[in-house]
Amino acid sequence: MLPAQSRLSQPSPTPSIERPKRRSIPSWLVGAVVAVLGLLVGPGAGAAEFTVQALPNNTFSPANLTISVGDTVTWTNGGGFHNVAASDGSFRCAQGCDGQGGDGAPSSAAWSFSITFDQPGTINYVCEVHEALGMVGSIVVQLGGGDEPGNLRFAVASIQRGEGSGAFNVQVQRVGGDDGAVSVAYATSDGSAQAGSDYAATSGTLNWPDNDDDPRSFSVPITDDGDQEVNETINVMLSNPGGGAGLGSPSTATLTIVDDDAPTSSPGTLGFVSSTAQAAENGAAATIAVRRSGGTDGAVTVDYATSDGSAQDGLDYQGTAGTLAWADGESGEKAFTVPLIDDAVEEGAETVNLALSSATGGASLGTSSATLTITDDDAATDCVPDATTLCLTLDDRFRARITWRDFQGNTGDGQAVSLEGREDSGLFWFFGEDNLEMLIKVLDGCPVNQHFWVFFAATTNVEFTLTVTDTATGTQKIYANPLGQAAETVLDVEAFATCP
Repeated sequence: MLPAQSRLSQPSPTPSIERPKRRSIPSWLVGAVVAVLGLLVGPGAGAAEFTVQALPNNTFSPANLTISVGDTVTWTNGGGFHNVAASDGSFRCAQGCDGQGGDGAPSSAAWSFSITFDQPGTINYVCEVHEALGMVGSIVVQLGGGDEPGNLRFAVASIQRGEGSGAFNVQVQRVGGDDGAVSVAYATSDGSAQAGSDYAATSGTLNWPDNDDDPRSFSVPITDDGDQEVNETINVMLSNPGGGAGLGSPSTATLTIVDDDAPTSSPGTLGFVSSTAQAAENGAAATIAVRRSGGTDGAVTVDYATSDGSAQDGLDYQGTAGTLAWADGESGEKAFTVPLIDDAVEEGAETVNLALSSATGGASLGTSSATLTITDDDAATDCVPDATTLCLTLDDRFRARITWRDFQGNTGDGQAVSLEGREDSGLFWFFGEDNLEMLIKVLDGCPVNQHFWVFFAATTNVEFTLTVTDTATGTQKIYANPLGQAAETVLDVEAFATCP
């Protein structure tokens, strides 16, 4: 089934930067599915519009929609490295769509695109990067009109309004048929918001006559109380459809009241200044900064502790734990140190996990986890390719190695795959040779900007630390990805200022 039309909304173009070319990867390593969207007629009168978000927790929201022929669905990236690809190959979109002048490859940009569906059927879709983690969805497209009474549903599953906006306007749709008179009951119930103090409880019945599928709506009044509080939710439910109609999806919705009252005082937030830190192995210790921000009301404390990443306590660093404290009215940064152990073993960069916990005094935790990367100072004078090592550029000058840690705490070295005929590029896999995790490329940019460049793209959300070493100078460049975050594409055109 082909969608009728795709309307694209893309970020402003960025200057062209050389990217790894797909033709440099052997055909047995990759597969491509590219579909061309038909540019047919647009939505007709009375068509509805729906929004699906790709979220940072690797889900679509809502994951499943039931719509009518002529309706439009807009997908937006709410955070993360995602795309949307139909399982039947009819579309593949992110920063635009393949076949329409856009790029459907996964991207962390704030992309958005719309598709209007003109034929009935079911379209299943996935994020190509996170399908294995359950990032899937479906669109059921139903015929409107006809001799069916249809289904009754909310237009959207969630609505946000400011506390001072007065009321929610909640729309209910009749889809899949308009035969006969139908009705449906609606009612609110408390979520975290309370009827009487945060909103006015609302219930009633919506009615449609025969041959009428125009949307109906009702209002839920909001109480502006002037109190500073967290955002609060109201539940809304449809029930008791009459006239032979059914309940469509969604038949429940969440209304979120967004507080607009500024806080008068706060104990603030305690968090790492940065989620990444780096220190040389031959340094005495790494200094880690923690900041109090957003308020100074009262005395507060937070505990800190280290744990093994790929580095080992007692061999590569000395584990440490303790408490940092701020007095009433005090803000700014405090710090603790992680002692480092200098050995003579060539081992590449290694990581230490840093964690904050148990904030007191009413303070909240901000960035509560971070990664310390210990760079190795025992680099060899040349690069020798092996099972875990890539030697890149014409003279094998740059050595690339990678370590990883998964969600079960397992660790390992990335396995190297050289590309025949390409001295500047290579691949790594973590869990199986048929499941590639990274393409890396080192380019001689000295004629352009007096730097060697490092480009890489990784399709993983496990923790990894990539170490690239210029064996001619011993200079290292470290790239780290935290556990649970989809890796971003890196185009580092100032990686090594070590040109001859």
